[in-house]
Amino acid sequence: MFKGSMVALVSPFKQDGSLDEDALVNLIKGHLKAKTDAIVLSGTTAESPTLTDTEKLKIFEIATSLAKGKTKIIAGTGTYSTQKTKFLTKKAKEIGVDGVLVVIPYYNKPPIEGLIKHYEEIAKEDLPIILYHHPGRTGTKLTIEDFIKLQKIDQIVAIKEASGSLEFAKELIDKTRFDVLSGDDPLTIDMLKLGARGAVSVVANIIPEKFKKINDLCLCSKFEEAKIIYNQYKNLINAMFLETNPICIKYALSLLNKCESNMRLPLIEPNEKNREKIKAELKKLSLNLKIKFFKNLWKSG
Repeated sequence: MFKGSMVALVSPFKQDGSLDEDALVNLIKGHLKAKTDAIVLSGTTAESPTLTDTEKLKIFEIATSLAKGKTKIIAGTGTYSTQKTKFLTKKAKEIGVDGVLVVIPYYNKPPIEGLIKHYEEIAKEDLPIILYHHPGRTGTKLTIEDFIKLQKIDQIVAIKEASGSLEFAKELIDKTRFDVLSGDDPLTIDMLKLGARGAVSVVANIIPEKFKKINDLCLCSKFEEAKIIYNQYKNLINAMFLETNPICIKYALSLLNKCESNMRLPLIEPNEKNREKIKAELKKLSLNLKIKFFKNLWKSG
């Protein structure tokens, strides 16, 4: 159902911290042009913990009005509250999204029995669910046996797997019915070799065409060709994770004049050393650099 190159889209903000709807529209149009296979909204890269419910629904509305029928729209509705997650999922369905990304509830660390009940409640809204497994963010690491238990919930169609373990990903692919999606850009090709169906990507925000090509080649088992392209962007990809995501990707987008680098506290812009590394990698690759980028380079000396 969901496969290929999926961008974990940033949420652009104005200087005053409000949602920059014009920039959001342009970002989405860019992904339509690049033929990105799905746009994932209000996830980790979108700074979802600091988005209000009203902002999340506005983002879903804008994306759906622009891209419905042209690419898949996946709404991040997961929170640590079942009631709130169900509310957002219901509203997302009314708006017309194609599916929802529901992260394992963070901070409160529920047992598997509670998680099953949580996803059963979300499933009542009858939308395809991508379960987001990211132990480093949520504090909860599921076992393969836990995922086997979750298989009884038909609406869970895929797992965004971001534990960082290829061994675990292989087990998940081999022992469950779920489509598995890479949640780690550097592991994308390795996970697709194992049988993953695509990737929810951070770096696709700035190289959507290239990241789609990598996924398309892998899905055709042309892994060596995909690796050649990946290696051209490997240092750039690594630079996007010098600090907590989405700090670096948003700064890179600002250099490319795609949106401002404004973030909401407690996240802040990258430190000076990492800003220089990001600028250097973008300059090496000449990624359609804009006047603003050269101004920033000049200011930094």
